[in-house]
This record gives sequence, structure tokens and C-alpha cells, in this order.
Amino acid sequence: CIFGANMTTMTLAFSRALARSWKPGDRILVTQLDHDGNVTPWTLAARDAGAEVVQVKVNLDDATLDEADFKAKLNDRTKLVAFTAASNSVGSTTPIAKLTKMAHAVGAEVYIDAVHWAPHRLIDVQAWDVDYCICSAYKFFGPHIGMLWGRLERLEELTAYKLRPSPA
Repeated sequence: CIFGANMTTMTLAFSRALARSWKPGDRILVTQLDHDGNVTPWTLAARDAGAEVVQVKVNLDDATLDEADFKAKLNDRTKLVAFTAASNSVGSTTPIAKLTKMAHAVGAEVYIDAVHWAPHRLIDVQAWDVDYCICSAYKFFGPHIGMLWGRLERLEELTAYKLRPSPA
């Protein structure tokens, strides 16, 4: 686990570290269901790496993520999918393990925003099989900090986007 200012600030910094491994032609999936904190950091990082950003649609009848659109937009160039566990605006939840399995089938990593999930449900990164999961403790009456869980072997491969005095 990595601790920092909040989910948005941490995602912005983490997107920079992760994007160092992207190249032109790579694809990043974000969704229309997500808070901007899980969209714009990936969009900016992809732009700087020359990667393509594709946005997954929302089902307008029930405000859930369009799973068919998600599946259709995945391909072997997809490097990362970033989606919410629970929408901050409408409260709908996503089938995390199912979407993760689809993403992993094409070799993509999965970054979950669990900020709005954490106060209401158990976070289980092992059952979900995600690569990264982030939330903010203030949402469940903790201090105003963000917490990022990531697969240790992957985190150790990344170069932290940080200043020298900060720990990696």
C-alpha cells in the first residue's frame, strides 16, 4: 500500500509512472461512469505517451457501465483499463471481477477507483484480481489521505514520479 494526499493527486502521479511503459499505438480505456479523478490523469498520461484513449459508454436506462461496449473496445493494444467500483454520481456498481477477467484476457492492467465503494462494501483485491486499487480514507471517516494498493512485483518495476526526498 502506498499512502498519499488523496485519490486524485495519487492517480495523477501514478499515471505518470505507469505511462512510462506506454508507447504510440497503445490503448487506454476509461469510462463515462467515472469521476474525473480516474479519467483525466490517464488521458493526460496517454497523450504524453502517444497512446490512444477510448471511453466506455454508460447504459442510460440504468446508469451502469455498458459491458458490451467495454468488451468491444478491448483489444491486444489495450495496456490499462481504469474504472470505478461504484459511481460517485449515481451509485451504480460495476462487475469488477468480470471486467478484470476480460481486461486480463487481452493483457491489460486494471486500475480500480474504490473511493465510493469503500464506505459501503468490502474491498477485496484478491477476489477481484485487479492490479491496482485506490481509495480515500476520508470517505469512511478517516483522515484526508489516499491509499493505493498495487501488485508488489509491478510496483517494484515502476520508477516513481516523485521528488528525490520522497520515498519510492
